[in-house]
Amino acid sequence: MAVQNELFGVKWTLNKQSSKFTKGWSPESETRLYEETPNGYKLSVNGVHEGKPYSWGYDAKYDGKDHPVHGREDADAIEAYKVNERITLGFFKKGGQLCGPYARKLSTDGSSLTVQSVGRRADGSAFFDVIQYQKP
Repeated sequence: MAVQNELFGVKWTLNKQSSKFTKGWSPESETRLYEETPNGYKLSVNGVHEGKPYSWGYDAKYDGKDHPVHGREDADAIEAYKVNERITLGFFKKGGQLCGPYARKLSTDGSSLTVQSVGRRADGSAFFDVIQYQKP
């Protein structure tokens, strides 16, 4: 099986103890599901923050073009690039303007996932989160 395939079809679970969130925002729980699509992937995120459920996601291709993001106030598009079988980079955008980079790295053994996200929330405050996920 190709290394990248270890990412897909797994409901990745937030490892809150190993994650670092910017002050003022931290989910109680969160899962990510990546599904492989031709030349890209679909991401579905579900979580709970301050007792309220949330969800967001997108379908992106590794083509350097904007693809719609649904369910987030701080971004409405993502531009994605596949660096190698373990690393994907992207740029979130809002109204056509860059609002923050994104990086995803699958561990060598395929058991954990690290997501780094930088940007500004809808209220204008900056964030830099390093989020760890693990296979259930």
